[in-house]
Amino acid sequence: MDTERKPRCPRRARRRLPSAAIAAVALLGGLSATSLAEVSQSGGVIVNFDGGISPHSLPRTGTAPVAVGVDAALRALDGSDPPPQLRRITIAINRNGRIFDRGLPTCRVRKIQPSTIRAARRICGAAIVGRGSVRVRVHLRNQPPFTFRGPLLFFNAKRSAGKRRILAQVYGRRPPSAFVLVFRILKRKGEFGTVIRTTLPKPARSWAYVTHFEMKLRRTYTWRGKRRSFLSAGCAAPAGFPGAIYPFARARFDFAATPPVTSTLVRSCRARG
Repeated sequence: MDTERKPRCPRRARRRLPSAAIAAVALLGGLSATSLAEVSQSGGVIVNFDGGISPHSLPRTGTAPVAVGVDAALRALDGSDPPPQLRRITIAINRNGRIFDRGLPTCRVRKIQPSTIRAARRICGAAIVGRGSVRVRVHLRNQPPFTFRGPLLFFNAKRSAGKRRILAQVYGRRPPSAFVLVFRILKRKGEFGTVIRTTLPKPARSWAYVTHFEMKLRRTYTWRGKRRSFLSAGCAAPAGFPGAIYPFARARFDFAATPPVTSTLVRSCRARG
């Protein structure tokens, strides 16, 4: 049977579209990045990484106050207890996000270590920039293992060597215990411009195995007569398009005796204005 041959596209027309153009076309077609967790595996550990920015609708030009949240659950591939020990968490946020801390009160480790959540709020409440939770599998000598669950409070801290810092105060009732994680905030070039990093304190490395970590940062305050936000972001969609799909965050989880696990979340925003 005689069939008509379709004309071949010129070589130039077959070039791949840039990622920004693909995102814009997807949005016009009603598609968007879903808010599903990213599941990653390396060696003997599996990490479920989730998160995003709220609100979803943001200015096309400029920025607006936002909340940034991340959530990570970790487990051994074979279900072993204890699981691989998490030593370092590194979370890199898209460069379109901004941190502003001028005029925001600060807190010091010695003020909240040790203390209850209620006491930490009373002492450094003006410096709170977020909340969260942590779950730790505890293995101590001559004791059966158990799971420690506790809320987290995040405080703006004084800079060290010119670098911003956040303190995460952990408190648990069963058993009563408290400690502080220090997060360093670093600036980097490239797609992910803000890096938040913490390392498990050395005294905890003989007994602590983190299995869940949740962080949500959000704070507005007044400085020099103007309303400020600790975190702000915009939706830099191309002109004429309703929104954009963008790489929101890239996380790296480093373990004591297992290769690191990396994970990237892709999210979408709707541009207003």
